[in-house]
Amino acid sequence: MEVINLKGVTQRFKKVNILDNVNLAINQGDMLGVIGQSGSGKTTLLNLITGFIQPTDGDVVYYSKIHHEERSLTKNLNKVKKHIGFTPQHNSFYPKLTVMENLLHFGRLYGLDKKTLKDNIKNLLEFTHLSHHKKKLAEHLSGGMQKRLDISCSLVHRPKILVLDEPTADLDPVLQKEILHLLQEVNKQGITVVFASHHLESIEKICNKVVIINDGRVHSYGSLDEIRAPFMRDHFRIKLPKGADKEHIIERLRGLPIKNIVQKRHSLVITPTHVGRTMNELMEIIKDEGLQLNDLHFKKASLNEVFEKIVEGEK
Repeated sequence: MEVINLKGVTQRFKKVNILDNVNLAINQGDMLGVIGQSGSGKTTLLNLITGFIQPTDGDVVYYSKIHHEERSLTKNLNKVKKHIGFTPQHNSFYPKLTVMENLLHFGRLYGLDKKTLKDNIKNLLEFTHLSHHKKKLAEHLSGGMQKRLDISCSLVHRPKILVLDEPTADLDPVLQKEILHLLQEVNKQGITVVFASHHLESIEKICNKVVIINDGRVHSYGSLDEIRAPFMRDHFRIKLPKGADKEHIIERLRGLPIKNIVQKRHSLVITPTHVGRTMNELMEIIKDEGLQLNDLHFKKASLNEVFEKIVEGEK
Protein backbone atom coordinates (compact mmCIF):
# COMPACT_ATOMS: atom_id res chain seq x y z
CA MET A 1 0.00 0.00 0.00
CA GLU A 2 1.31 3.46 -0.91
CA VAL A 3 2.07 5.87 1.93
CA ILE A 4 3.56 8.78 -0.05
CA ASN A 5 3.09 9.54 -3.73
CA LEU A 6 4.76 12.28 -5.76
CA LYS A 7 2.60 13.12 -8.76
CA GLY A 8 4.16 15.14 -11.56
CA VAL A 9 6.26 17.09 -9.07
CA THR A 10 8.50 19.86 -10.37
CA GLN A 11 10.63 21.97 -8.05
CA ARG A 12 11.92 25.19 -9.53
CA PHE A 13 14.38 27.70 -8.07
CA LYS A 14 15.07 30.98 -9.88
CA LYS A 15 13.57 29.57 -13.11
CA VAL A 16 15.83 26.49 -12.92
CA ASN A 17 14.24 23.06 -12.45
CA ILE A 18 15.88 21.25 -9.56
CA LEU A 19 13.44 18.34 -10.03
CA ASP A 20 11.40 17.90 -13.18
CA ASN A 21 8.10 15.98 -13.42
CA VAL A 22 8.90 13.43 -10.72
CA ASN A 23 6.44 10.56 -10.26
CA LEU A 24 7.29 8.29 -7.36
CA ALA A 25 5.21 6.00 -5.13
CA ILE A 26 6.64 4.88 -1.77
CA ASN A 27 4.97 1.83 -0.25
CA GLN A 28 4.43 0.99 3.39
CA GLY A 29 7.37 -0.99 4.78
CA ASP A 30 9.78 -0.03 2.00
CA MET A 31 13.47 0.48 2.63
CA LEU A 32 14.08 2.97 -0.18
CA GLY A 33 17.55 4.17 -1.15
CA VAL A 34 17.89 7.47 -3.04
CA ILE A 35 21.04 7.93 -5.11
CA GLY A 36 22.31 10.58 -7.47
CA GLN A 37 25.26 12.88 -8.07
CA SER A 38 25.81 15.95 -5.90
CA GLY A 39 23.33 18.60 -7.01
CA SER A 40 21.05 16.05 -8.69
CA GLY A 41 18.09 16.90 -6.43
CA LYS A 42 18.29 14.17 -3.76
CA THR A 43 17.96 16.49 -0.77
CA THR A 44 15.21 18.44 -2.52
CA LEU A 45 13.33 15.17 -3.00
CA LEU A 46 13.64 14.36 0.71
CA ASN A 47 12.46 17.85 1.65
CA LEU A 48 9.39 17.39 -0.55
CA ILE A 49 8.59 14.02 1.03
CA THR A 50 8.80 15.51 4.53
CA GLY A 51 6.79 18.61 3.59
CA PHE A 52 9.62 21.05 4.34
CA ILE A 53 9.14 22.60 0.91
CA GLN A 54 6.15 22.81 -1.42
CA PRO A 55 6.39 21.72 -5.06
CA THR A 56 6.30 24.39 -7.73
CA ASP A 57 4.06 22.11 -9.81
CA GLY A 58 2.38 18.78 -9.12
CA ASP A 59 1.51 17.45 -5.70
CA VAL A 60 2.84 15.25 -2.90
CA VAL A 61 0.05 13.14 -1.43
CA TYR A 62 -0.20 10.66 1.40
CA TYR A 63 -2.71 7.88 1.96
CA SER A 64 -4.91 8.33 5.00
CA LYS A 65 -5.83 5.00 6.61
CA ILE A 66 -8.57 6.71 8.59
CA HIS A 67 -10.30 8.33 5.63
CA HIS A 68 -9.22 5.70 3.06
CA GLU A 69 -8.22 8.35 0.57
CA GLU A 70 -5.26 10.35 -0.70
CA ARG A 71 -4.71 13.78 0.77
CA SER A 72 -2.34 16.57 -0.20
CA LEU A 73 0.70 16.68 2.08
CA THR A 74 0.99 20.45 1.64
CA LYS A 75 -2.62 21.16 2.60
CA ASN A 76 -2.59 18.75 5.56
CA LEU A 77 0.96 19.23 6.82
CA ASN A 78 0.05 19.72 10.48
CA LYS A 79 -1.83 16.41 10.51
CA VAL A 80 0.79 14.50 8.56
CA LYS A 81 4.02 15.70 10.17
CA LYS A 82 3.38 13.59 13.28
CA HIS A 83 3.72 10.51 11.05
CA ILE A 84 7.09 11.56 9.57
CA GLY A 85 10.53 11.64 11.17
CA PHE A 86 13.50 13.37 9.52
CA THR A 87 17.23 13.06 10.20
CA PRO A 88 19.27 15.64 8.24
CA GLN A 89 22.85 15.11 7.14
CA HIS A 90 24.22 17.34 9.89
CA ASN A 91 23.36 16.83 13.55
CA SER A 92 20.06 18.37 14.57
CA PHE A 93 20.30 17.73 18.31
CA TYR A 94 21.48 20.30 20.84
CA PRO A 95 25.12 19.60 21.85
CA LYS A 96 24.81 21.34 25.24
CA LEU A 97 21.82 19.22 26.27
CA THR A 98 22.04 15.65 27.56
CA VAL A 99 20.70 12.70 25.60
CA MET A 100 17.60 12.63 27.81
CA GLU A 101 17.05 16.39 27.54
CA ASN A 102 17.26 16.24 23.75
CA LEU A 103 14.69 13.46 23.56
CA LEU A 104 12.35 15.26 25.95
CA HIS A 105 12.64 18.45 23.91
CA PHE A 106 11.87 16.83 20.55
CA GLY A 107 9.07 14.76 22.06
CA ARG A 108 7.40 17.88 23.43
CA LEU A 109 7.63 19.53 20.00
CA TYR A 110 5.31 16.79 18.76
CA GLY A 111 2.90 17.41 21.64
CA LEU A 112 3.29 13.99 23.25
CA ASP A 113 1.74 13.59 26.70
CA LYS A 114 4.07 12.86 29.61
CA LYS A 115 3.35 9.13 29.89
CA THR A 116 3.63 8.45 26.15
CA LEU A 117 6.83 10.47 25.93
CA LYS A 118 8.34 8.69 28.94
CA ASP A 119 7.49 5.25 27.49
CA ASN A 120 8.78 6.18 24.03
CA ILE A 121 12.08 7.48 25.40
CA LYS A 122 12.61 4.40 27.58
CA ASN A 123 12.06 2.11 24.58
CA LEU A 124 14.24 4.25 22.32
CA LEU A 125 17.17 4.35 24.73
CA GLU A 126 17.15 0.57 24.91
CA PHE A 127 16.62 0.16 21.16
CA THR A 128 19.52 2.47 20.23
CA HIS A 129 21.78 1.33 23.11
CA LEU A 130 21.89 4.82 24.59
CA SER A 131 20.52 3.89 28.03
CA HIS A 132 23.92 4.13 29.72
CA HIS A 133 24.58 7.51 28.08
CA LYS A 134 21.29 9.28 28.80
CA LYS A 135 22.87 11.75 31.26
CA LYS A 136 25.81 12.61 28.99
CA LEU A 137 25.96 15.88 27.09
CA ALA A 138 25.39 15.19 23.39
CA GLU A 139 28.68 16.86 22.47
CA HIS A 140 30.57 14.30 24.59
CA LEU A 141 29.19 11.30 22.67
CA SER A 142 31.22 9.48 20.03
CA GLY A 143 30.35 10.04 16.36
CA GLY A 144 28.37 6.82 16.17
CA MET A 145 26.45 7.57 19.36
CA GLN A 146 25.66 11.08 18.13
CA LYS A 147 24.16 9.62 14.97
CA ARG A 148 22.10 7.21 17.11
CA LEU A 149 20.85 10.18 19.13
CA ASP A 150 19.96 12.07 15.95
CA ILE A 151 17.93 9.10 14.70
CA SER A 152 16.34 8.70 18.15
CA CYS A 153 15.17 12.32 18.07
CA SER A 154 13.48 11.56 14.74
CA LEU A 155 11.79 8.45 16.16
CA VAL A 156 10.66 9.80 19.53
CA HIS A 157 7.08 10.35 18.29
CA ARG A 158 6.90 6.86 16.70
CA PRO A 159 6.50 7.98 13.06
CA LYS A 160 5.33 5.75 10.22
CA ILE A 161 8.00 7.10 7.86
CA LEU A 162 11.65 7.85 8.66
CA VAL A 163 13.55 10.00 6.15
CA LEU A 164 17.33 10.40 6.42
CA ASP A 165 19.85 12.44 4.44
CA GLU A 166 23.27 10.75 4.26
CA PRO A 167 22.98 8.87 7.59
CA THR A 168 26.41 7.22 7.23
CA ALA A 169 28.36 10.25 5.99
CA ASP A 170 31.67 10.88 7.76
CA LEU A 171 31.46 7.59 9.68
CA ASP A 172 34.13 4.90 9.54
CA PRO A 173 33.19 1.49 8.05
CA VAL A 174 32.46 -0.06 11.45
CA LEU A 175 30.11 2.77 12.48
CA GLN A 176 28.48 2.74 9.04
CA LYS A 177 27.66 -0.93 9.54
CA GLU A 178 26.18 -0.21 12.98
CA ILE A 179 23.92 2.59 11.68
CA LEU A 180 22.76 0.49 8.72
CA HIS A 181 21.91 -2.35 11.10
CA LEU A 182 19.94 0.13 13.23
CA LEU A 183 17.97 1.27 10.17
CA GLN A 184 17.18 -2.35 9.32
CA GLU A 185 15.86 -2.86 12.86
CA VAL A 186 13.75 0.30 12.53
CA ASN A 187 12.34 -1.02 9.26
CA LYS A 188 11.51 -4.39 10.85
CA GLN A 189 9.20 -2.54 13.20
CA GLY A 190 7.04 -1.62 10.21
CA ILE A 191 8.46 1.86 9.70
CA THR A 192 9.02 2.92 6.09
CA VAL A 193 12.62 4.12 5.71
CA VAL A 194 13.78 6.50 2.96
CA PHE A 195 17.41 7.60 2.87
CA ALA A 196 19.83 9.24 0.47
CA SER A 197 23.44 8.12 0.41
CA HIS A 198 26.61 8.23 -1.65
CA HIS A 199 27.59 4.83 -0.22
CA LEU A 200 25.99 2.70 -2.91
CA GLU A 201 27.27 -0.53 -1.40
CA SER A 202 25.25 0.27 1.73
CA ILE A 203 22.07 0.84 -0.26
CA GLU A 204 22.68 -2.37 -2.20
CA LYS A 205 22.95 -4.34 1.04
CA ILE A 206 19.83 -3.23 2.88
CA CYS A 207 17.34 -1.58 0.49
CA ASN A 208 14.48 -3.40 -1.24
CA LYS A 209 13.84 -0.40 -3.53
CA VAL A 210 16.13 2.14 -5.19
CA VAL A 211 15.43 5.41 -6.97
CA ILE A 212 18.15 6.95 -9.14
CA ILE A 213 17.95 10.71 -9.71
CA ASN A 214 19.83 12.01 -12.74
CA ASP A 215 19.65 15.59 -14.01
CA GLY A 216 16.62 16.30 -11.85
CA ARG A 217 14.59 13.38 -13.15
CA VAL A 218 13.81 9.89 -11.92
CA HIS A 219 15.95 7.80 -14.24
CA SER A 220 15.22 4.44 -12.61
CA TYR A 221 13.00 3.18 -9.80
CA GLY A 222 12.25 -0.31 -8.53
CA SER A 223 13.83 -3.34 -6.91
CA LEU A 224 17.55 -3.96 -7.30
CA ASP A 225 16.87 -6.65 -9.91
CA GLU A 226 14.68 -4.22 -11.88
CA ILE A 227 17.33 -1.50 -11.68
CA ARG A 228 20.01 -3.91 -12.87
CA ALA A 229 17.91 -5.49 -15.64
CA PRO A 230 19.06 -3.18 -18.50
CA PHE A 231 22.68 -3.89 -17.52
CA MET A 232 22.33 -7.64 -16.96
CA ARG A 233 25.45 -9.65 -17.71
CA ASP A 234 24.44 -13.00 -16.23
CA HIS A 235 24.10 -15.84 -18.71
CA PHE A 236 23.71 -19.59 -18.98
CA ARG A 237 25.31 -21.64 -21.76
CA ILE A 238 23.66 -24.94 -22.72
CA LYS A 239 25.46 -27.49 -24.90
CA LEU A 240 23.16 -29.17 -27.44
CA PRO A 241 23.79 -32.89 -28.02
CA LYS A 242 23.85 -34.30 -31.56
CA GLY A 243 20.38 -34.88 -32.96
CA ALA A 244 18.70 -32.59 -30.45
CA ASP A 245 15.48 -30.91 -31.60
CA LYS A 246 16.84 -27.37 -31.41
CA GLU A 247 13.60 -25.59 -32.32
CA HIS A 248 11.65 -27.55 -29.69
CA ILE A 249 14.22 -26.74 -27.00
CA ILE A 250 14.28 -23.03 -27.93
CA GLU A 251 10.49 -22.94 -27.80
CA ARG A 252 10.54 -24.35 -24.25
CA LEU A 253 13.26 -21.92 -23.20
CA ARG A 254 11.21 -18.95 -24.42
CA GLY A 255 8.74 -19.72 -21.65
CA LEU A 256 11.38 -18.86 -19.04
CA PRO A 257 11.95 -15.37 -17.58
CA ILE A 258 14.74 -14.53 -20.04
CA LYS A 259 15.90 -11.49 -21.98
CA ASN A 260 17.21 -13.29 -25.07
CA ILE A 261 18.63 -16.52 -26.52
CA VAL A 262 21.70 -16.55 -28.77
CA GLN A 263 22.88 -19.67 -30.67
CA LYS A 264 26.63 -20.18 -30.79
CA ARG A 265 27.56 -23.27 -32.83
CA HIS A 266 26.39 -26.23 -30.70
CA SER A 267 25.37 -24.12 -27.70
CA LEU A 268 22.58 -21.79 -26.65
CA VAL A 269 23.47 -18.73 -24.53
CA ILE A 270 20.58 -17.54 -22.34
CA THR A 271 20.42 -14.15 -20.63
CA PRO A 272 17.92 -14.28 -17.73
CA THR A 273 15.81 -11.44 -16.34
CA HIS A 274 15.45 -13.26 -13.01
CA VAL A 275 18.38 -15.55 -12.19
CA GLY A 276 16.72 -17.59 -9.42
CA ARG A 277 13.50 -18.44 -11.28
CA THR A 278 15.34 -19.07 -14.55
CA MET A 279 17.80 -21.42 -12.88
CA ASN A 280 15.07 -23.49 -11.21
CA GLU A 281 12.99 -23.88 -14.37
CA LEU A 282 16.05 -24.35 -16.59
CA MET A 283 17.18 -27.35 -14.55
CA GLU A 284 13.83 -29.05 -15.21
CA ILE A 285 14.19 -28.52 -18.97
CA ILE A 286 17.78 -29.79 -18.93
CA LYS A 287 16.65 -32.94 -17.13
CA ASP A 288 13.64 -33.51 -19.44
CA GLU A 289 15.58 -32.98 -22.67
CA GLY A 290 18.81 -34.72 -21.67
CA LEU A 291 20.87 -31.55 -22.08
CA GLN A 292 24.13 -30.48 -20.48
CA LEU A 293 24.65 -27.21 -18.64
CA ASN A 294 28.02 -26.22 -20.08
CA ASP A 295 28.65 -22.82 -18.51
CA LEU A 296 27.13 -20.70 -15.76
CA HIS A 297 28.08 -17.04 -15.37
CA PHE A 298 26.75 -15.15 -12.33
CA LYS A 299 28.47 -11.79 -12.76
CA LYS A 300 25.84 -9.25 -11.72
CA ALA A 301 26.36 -5.58 -12.39
CA SER A 302 26.81 -3.80 -9.05
CA LEU A 303 24.67 -0.80 -8.19
CA ASN A 304 27.81 1.30 -8.46
CA GLU A 305 28.44 0.05 -12.01
CA VAL A 306 24.82 0.69 -12.97
CA PHE A 307 24.97 4.22 -11.55
CA GLU A 308 28.19 5.00 -13.40
CA LYS A 309 26.68 3.86 -16.70
CA ILE A 310 23.56 5.98 -16.12
CA VAL A 311 25.64 9.06 -15.31
CA GLU A 312 27.80 8.44 -18.39
CA GLY A 313 24.65 8.27 -20.50
CA GLU A 314 24.87 4.58 -21.36
CA LYS A 315 21.78 2.43 -21.49
